[in-house]
Amino acid sequence: MKNNAIAASLSTQSLIFRPNEPPVSFEVTVNNDSDRFANFQLEIAAAGEKRNSDGRWYRLEPEIAAAQPDGSSTKFQVFILDTPIPGFVGTINLTVKVFSPQLGQERRLLLRLQIERDQKPNLINLELSTKQFQVYPGNTVDILARLQNMGQQPANITLRFAGIDPSWLMGNAERRLSINPGKYTEVIFPCQPPSVGQAPSQDYPFNIEATSHNSYPASATGNLEVLPVGFIKFSTEQHQQTLSQKGRWLPDWKSKTVVYELLFKNTSNLRQEIGLQIQGRDWRKCTFRKYPETANLDLGQTNKIDLEVGTKRPWVGMGKTLLLEARAELSDQRLGSTDPATQTLELEVLPIIPLWLQLAIIALIAILLALLLRQSPIQHLASVNSVRVNGIASSVVSGSDDCTLRFWRIGTNTLKPEPTVVFKGKSLKTCGQQHKPQGLLADVKDPIAVLQFIPDENNRVAVGLDKGVIELIEVPTGEVRSELQDTQGSGARGDRIFDLAFTSNSLNLFAGHGSGKLRVWSRNSVDESFQTQPKVFDFKKQQKLTDFQIRALALSPDDTFLVVAGQFKRFLILPVNQVLSNNSLKIPVQTIEKPGFSTGKNDYIWGLAFAADVSDSKNTPFPAEDYRLKNRRDALSAEERGKKRSEILQRDRSRILATSDSSGLITIWDLNQCRATNSTQQDISNLNCTQLAQWQDKSKNSIRSLAFSDDSSYLVSGGDDGRVVVWYLNPDYTLDKTKWAEGKTIDQRKKAINSIDVRSKQGFVISGGQDAQVKLHPIK
Repeated sequence: MKNNAIAASLSTQSLIFRPNEPPVSFEVTVNNDSDRFANFQLEIAAAGEKRNSDGRWYRLEPEIAAAQPDGSSTKFQVFILDTPIPGFVGTINLTVKVFSPQLGQERRLLLRLQIERDQKPNLINLELSTKQFQVYPGNTVDILARLQNMGQQPANITLRFAGIDPSWLMGNAERRLSINPGKYTEVIFPCQPPSVGQAPSQDYPFNIEATSHNSYPASATGNLEVLPVGFIKFSTEQHQQTLSQKGRWLPDWKSKTVVYELLFKNTSNLRQEIGLQIQGRDWRKCTFRKYPETANLDLGQTNKIDLEVGTKRPWVGMGKTLLLEARAELSDQRLGSTDPATQTLELEVLPIIPLWLQLAIIALIAILLALLLRQSPIQHLASVNSVRVNGIASSVVSGSDDCTLRFWRIGTNTLKPEPTVVFKGKSLKTCGQQHKPQGLLADVKDPIAVLQFIPDENNRVAVGLDKGVIELIEVPTGEVRSELQDTQGSGARGDRIFDLAFTSNSLNLFAGHGSGKLRVWSRNSVDESFQTQPKVFDFKKQQKLTDFQIRALALSPDDTFLVVAGQFKRFLILPVNQVLSNNSLKIPVQTIEKPGFSTGKNDYIWGLAFAADVSDSKNTPFPAEDYRLKNRRDALSAEERGKKRSEILQRDRSRILATSDSSGLITIWDLNQCRATNSTQQDISNLNCTQLAQWQDKSKNSIRSLAFSDDSSYLVSGGDDGRVVVWYLNPDYTLDKTKWAEGKTIDQRKKAINSIDVRSKQGFVISGGQDAQVKLHPIK
């Protein structure tokens, strides 16, 4: 093959072109100087060329020459259609490249193209960065337009934005700018749709037009989509209805339906059509009609659907509650569902014959039967001073001034006297009274002041008697296993026992006496008997607490502190290890002092209760407190909940103490924060402990007994006004006034309540009082 196989020449070395006028052309002649067939192609490049995406600025005829034999020639016609550089005026060097794929060679030729200025208007190119823009109401989106001056003269351009409410634009809808030939610029139109109620979710087409006195107009169209946001509020004020109200008092067979008014408020930017579906546990028992079938909601509009519900009513029996669920269905589901998605509806269906009339008939029958049978209920015959539930919450033991212990089985919201082996079929006379044998556990032949189950021995109770004796009695056999009595010292016999407390390992028993003495009975293991003689602390004599009677004892859940309470509204905080190790104690004394309240000889602390230690190593610390905080999300902010939880986690849960006194005051103390103050007595130190909360019962009477729930979310009290009261607590142990500011009364008796015990996990409270009754109270 020859070295110079391609020979080429131009028909001219220079060419003049004026834009927007007919094309100009030149010829390229190509000779095949090789020794074989070959075809040829042309490419033309301009210095500084900017290619137009809409097409080339020149055209070739032919595009590709057919294969020609050696020695032949081919002519190409080149037409200049447009300027290689938009808006350029002057001379450009064009490079004509001739090449052949078969020969693998090329040849380059040079032509000078002179571009002259035309006298026609400029061509403006206008385009958007994208055709589709999206934005939420109240947010801002930037609509970007790009302009290019395709002409040869500077252009003063007016840019107008149209199609969307001008108030949505953050700035002018019209912009003025100047663009030099061949240059481009970008313009931003910030757009902010108004609030949800003024910007419906839909597509908003718009147009941007560019005009100039020396340019052709240009325009670009786009679409602004306002995205859906907000929700449909679904509510009703009639969650509970009764069929029929009249039927509560008078026979009423005409009432067959009730109407629930269901409200829908559109707080979104979507127009909606609301439908209604009824489901729930009892929907098959009812019939339904809706007025109207659907509710149309424009933006910000409130509408309603009246739901008429009917069901068949019985003639007699108890009222029943039907549970229904109304579910809203949206025509446009881009927002998901209503808030909330459903509403729970309760329909109380009363019998045609009112319940009071049925009960009156039943009561009349019961009275007649009672008159016929003349059988009184099983109960104590004198004041009940102490009630205690066993460790598995299956039974109750009660002690009374009638000198007996009674044994009760816990049923479904009931207490049943359990027949015992000892007194089965036998009647008993003790303390001058005849007792029914059913449920009778033991005859102790002395009034019972207090009793406690031994922690590690759920089948045994310690019973404190007025004569100062402690009897350990088997349950349910009633067998007396041992007696504990201080036989040394004057006044030991007949020293009435007011309270008992066991350490959690059952090895130590503390007894508080009316003489002001604290007696401590100990043993080495649960298989052994207690020592025959107790360790005695005489607070009147040794510690010089004049006229101090011990009325209540309480051990902290971790067995660290023993709290001893009594006269003058004082309580003592004794380290258990010191009590068990020696007889010499520095006694820390705390007094309940409140302006306007007396603290004299006849003023007592009656009740003591420690909050449960709710730490759980298997789970997160203090799950009960976390649960209580969770249930108060409506009342506490996230920051407040975090702060409260931090305080709770830092507090030693085993040292939160509640006290009740003869003024009806309930005080909750943090024994982690007690500061000793000076005292004039050598072996007494006055304390200033932190009060977490304090409130007074509305009756202002003595509160005799206190008990915390298992999770410390509420406190139960019983007192001289005959009420059993539940006090709901905040996580920081202050009174939760959002529930029952003055306490929730769950029982009211004519005589005082002496003792209570709580099992919140099983949902009940046991109480005993001066009316000789032992009662179970269900509680949620």
